[in-house]
Amino acid sequence: MASPLQLLPRFMEAMLGASPAVVYATDPGWWQGRLHYLGVNVAELCGIEREALRECPQRWLECIDASCRESLFAQLETARHDGTSRLCLQYAVFHLDGTRHHLQDDIVLHRGTDGELVELVGSLVDVTERQTLLERFEKLSEQLPGTLYQCRLAPDGRLDFPFVSAGIRRLFGLAPETVMGRASVALERVHSEDGEGLWRSILRSARRLSVWRHEFRYHHPDGYQLWVHGQAKPERQPDGSILWHGFCEDVTLRRQAQLALAENERRYRFIVENVSDLILLLDADGLCRFASPSVGRILGHAPQDLQLRPMIELLPPDDASRVQRHIHETARMGSNLRLELRARHAQGHYVWLETACSPYVSPLNGRYEWILAVGRDVTDRKLREMKLHELSTIDSLTGALNRGAFLGCLRSALEAADPSAARSSLVIFDIDHFKAINDTWGHAAGDLVLASLGEICRSTLRAHDIFGRIGGEEFALVLVSQPLQEAIGLAERLRGKFENVLVEFHGEWLNFTVSFGVAERRDDEPIEDLMHRADMGLYAAKRHGRNRVHRAPGEPTDDKTP
Repeated sequence: MASPLQLLPRFMEAMLGASPAVVYATDPGWWQGRLHYLGVNVAELCGIEREALRECPQRWLECIDASCRESLFAQLETARHDGTSRLCLQYAVFHLDGTRHHLQDDIVLHRGTDGELVELVGSLVDVTERQTLLERFEKLSEQLPGTLYQCRLAPDGRLDFPFVSAGIRRLFGLAPETVMGRASVALERVHSEDGEGLWRSILRSARRLSVWRHEFRYHHPDGYQLWVHGQAKPERQPDGSILWHGFCEDVTLRRQAQLALAENERRYRFIVENVSDLILLLDADGLCRFASPSVGRILGHAPQDLQLRPMIELLPPDDASRVQRHIHETARMGSNLRLELRARHAQGHYVWLETACSPYVSPLNGRYEWILAVGRDVTDRKLREMKLHELSTIDSLTGALNRGAFLGCLRSALEAADPSAARSSLVIFDIDHFKAINDTWGHAAGDLVLASLGEICRSTLRAHDIFGRIGGEEFALVLVSQPLQEAIGLAERLRGKFENVLVEFHGEWLNFTVSFGVAERRDDEPIEDLMHRADMGLYAAKRHGRNRVHRAPGEPTDDKTP
């Protein structure tokens, strides 16, 4: 009966032979010196029996694909000198039957007390099926715009890449095996300003086991810089390490577009915030979606106070609906509009704005969605124009419209009058014996009388009555929607006030009287005919003694008026 010590090698041999891995042990020369041990099932990998390989280990090297032998010896040489205790080699061997097998060779490097390498113990596993699947996967991954990868963070803080797809060559300009062999080759090309942030994001993802997402700059070996976006899902491994499965892609164009957009936004915001004009963005409902800071200087409002506020609230009530309708109708046609309008200041007064409105029409539905309104404060100019207009239309002595302005207002008022409403009337009057006042007291006294007449008229007439000076001492009134009898009544009140007023001139008191002619407009009567009939009424008043009101010839009479 065999002893237990005799049975132990047989037992170990049987166990190792049952394993799919082929275990071997060599001296530091690795298949170039002496074999210490070789698994019995090595023939399945290369077709050479174990005894034959024991006698000539170099036959194993002859089976290895010649294209990778130099790389294998280089990796071994590096491991011999840098103190590495474990090494994983990937290579292909050719079987005697002509088939090609992919192997994974996990090697443990044993060293003596002096650190010198004394033995290599390896474990050979046929990974051909896995390699075939991996090659198929590589072909698929080549169609992706970036690279697939696995990244592992060891408990001691070391980072490596167990797997990267071939796309890394296109993205990072590095070979997959280079990155899988030494992670620092890729990491050291990360932009110096982004390295710390990259590590923080990795550690945060590892601590929380949350999806890692990060963007960073990378210096490509060809000399240019690109932006890379990475995303990976982590999982904790039994040995305490963290393994990420992820994808990286080149987002340089997108990032450049974002940076350009941000720069444009910064530039336009600077312009908008510093431009003197008021800029408003309104939606189709007329609500304010944006107001430039200049709104505070022009209208006294803070920009945020106008957010979602209807802009019609800033327009004068008598003009708001018309202006809003005009803007809306023009925007519906996709046309630009330029107009002058009044807007209420926060302190209550109105500011004149010269405004340009530009609609944005959606290409999807053909409707306008926004209106860009740019307004410039033209209040000072408008006031000057109004003053110039007043100077060109108003008689400075009496405050009445001059002849040209009066005739224009007369025509406009009568054309716009509602025919179904009360008829309108025209009153023409002049100062009796005005030439005698000038001849006796001088033109200064005559001007004083004219000014007094103008003041009395302005204080007596309604706001919409039209008062004009149509001759030296001749005046006229247009009384819209006021029939003959009411016009005669107003003329009588004026006549009485003129008759009773005393004008002081250098210590002397002057008085004057006025004669009136009144005519009511007939249906479709020309302006010239109406004025002629009122003139005839004035002449009649003169003939009948002056200082009186006389209706135009042909007007119906009553017992109280001539």
